[in-house]
Amino acid sequence: MNNRTVNALQRLADMDARLFLALNSVHRHARVERLIRAISFSGDGYLYLALGICLPWLFPEAGTGFLIAGLIGFLIELPIYWVLKNAFKRRRPFRVVKAMAPALNPSDEFSFPSGHTTAAFMMAALVSFFFPLAGLFMYGWAALVGLSRVMLKVHFISDVIAGAALGSLIAWLAITALLPLAILG
Repeated sequence: MNNRTVNALQRLADMDARLFLALNSVHRHARVERLIRAISFSGDGYLYLALGICLPWLFPEAGTGFLIAGLIGFLIELPIYWVLKNAFKRRRPFRVVKAMAPALNPSDEFSFPSGHTTAAFMMAALVSFFFPLAGLFMYGWAALVGLSRVMLKVHFISDVIAGAALGSLIAWLAITALLPLAILG
């Protein structure tokens, strides 16, 4: 890499660290931390399973499309997520900023991209496509999941931004994969 690229990456890393520290100085109260943990927990996958079961039952046509797109999405998301995590091997914030202890134990060693945020934005995009009235709520929830991961000290802002972009792209790919099925149906 040339010096200009290295300098740009260093400025980005510095900005990421400053934003991380600023966000983590906001919540010092136990009630706020419990709320942040609950928001993060909502992105662990149980909600996705519940939506996959309930939506086809409540709304057979749109719910079934959502379920199939979700399954396709996770078939795309999981290997990409694993490859990116192991290719970048970005250390988690609490490993970089020694004064910060994580508020929870992350499920894996590396931080880039945020898997919780990737899945949350993928689900937000899929729900928004099949149930447009729920779109604003779902995107707000997905953004809170990403923010919670930073405030729990397990991700940098750039991990969350990358996860949001990746999740949105994967949702688009999953919906696009359904189009031939809709034409044949």
